[in-house]
Amino acid sequence: MLKAVWPLGILAVGLTMVGGYVAFNDDHKAPTRYKTVAVSRGDMMSAVTATGTINPVRSVMVGTQVTGRIQSLHADFNSVVKANDVVATIDPAVYQARRDQAEANLVTAQATVSNTLSIVAQRKRELDRIASLLEQQFVSQNDVDMARTLFQGASAQLEVTRAQVMQAEAQLRAADLDLNNTVIRAPVSGIVIARTVDVGQTVTASFQTPNLFLIAQDLTQMQIDTNVSEADIGGIGIGNEATFTVDAYPAEVFRGTVKQVRQAPVNVQNVITYNVVINNTAVSVAGGT
Repeated sequence: MLKAVWPLGILAVGLTMVGGYVAFNDDHKAPTRYKTVAVSRGDMMSAVTATGTINPVRSVMVGTQVTGRIQSLHADFNSVVKANDVVATIDPAVYQARRDQAEANLVTAQATVSNTLSIVAQRKRELDRIASLLEQQFVSQNDVDMARTLFQGASAQLEVTRAQVMQAEAQLRAADLDLNNTVIRAPVSGIVIARTVDVGQTVTASFQTPNLFLIAQDLTQMQIDTNVSEADIGGIGIGNEATFTVDAYPAEVFRGTVKQVRQAPVNVQNVITYNVVINNTAVSVAGGT
């Protein structure tokens, strides 16, 4: 009889403890509340995130068309330059010598033309004299033909020498152009943001023009070049609003608009992205994240 009562007592104690635990917890739970609102129509927004770089809207690479040693530099990083300002010079000694040689060749060709003109005049006088003697039958027709042939040959030689003068003039113009190109001038007004050469360095202009400077025309007008994945590019259109942050001002959010969606895909490690260009409207929202 005692064996039967013992398990029943343990069961009763366990039920009492469970009931007390449930009752105790129910007293401390907050009541469930529901909030209801009226159904209304609103706008849905789809956001695309991407990373990119801030670049000048227009920048110009300054190169050289001639080969030589950098003789002097007249611009450096952050230099403000105006269009046609001298930014560097290349040693002009070689090109000055070529120019002098071309000028001498021109003078020689012009002298040859003068000499040939005198020969042509002499051949013409001989032809006229022999032609007059033929009428008096003092010379044969063969003598007249020989004189005419000499005159025609001298006239043809005159054309050759005149062509040589034109060739020498072209060579002189080319030499002048190379000599002028030893002075490197800024093609646009702006700020030098990169310099890749030093005094004494030799630059070679062959199949690819060497770059000496990078000039940004206006650093107050910037654009953002972003890399948007091909999965998101379909939702981006020209004129879409954009916000962006930069590391230099982490507490500010800048606004812009999509200027261009370039259709040239970029494959980086089998990931296809497209360059989306964003214009900076120069407006920031303080306290952004």
